[in-house]
Amino acid sequence: MPVWDVFGKRRADDEFELVGGIKAPDVEMALVLARETHFRHKEGVAYAVRRRGKDELHVGPYRGDVLGGVTDHSYRRQEAYTGVGARQKRISADFAKRGVTIVRPRPPVRKGG
Repeated sequence: MPVWDVFGKRRADDEFELVGGIKAPDVEMALVLARETHFRHKEGVAYAVRRRGKDELHVGPYRGDVLGGVTDHSYRRQEAYTGVGARQKRISADFAKRGVTIVRPRPPVRKGG
């Protein structure tokens, strides 16, 4: 199986630098694997692969704003939860105005399953 060198740019004005290597049967799979293994957490703005021993550089098709995915992973950081308590109080008050409330007491907590 061919070995591919993976290159990346941290900022748009940087030059490509070697960030690792992968094994893949062709350039398309090498680009997919490079993106998924080296850039899935937004580690850069561009990436490319080059078959080891060759000169041709194949640049990945994804722009820097979508490289690493477009899914919001802010829940992994503490600041994502800022204001949650105030929001919960605001929503509870809104439901109370509409008459949508739970009037029963909470069920007792059972210990041991």
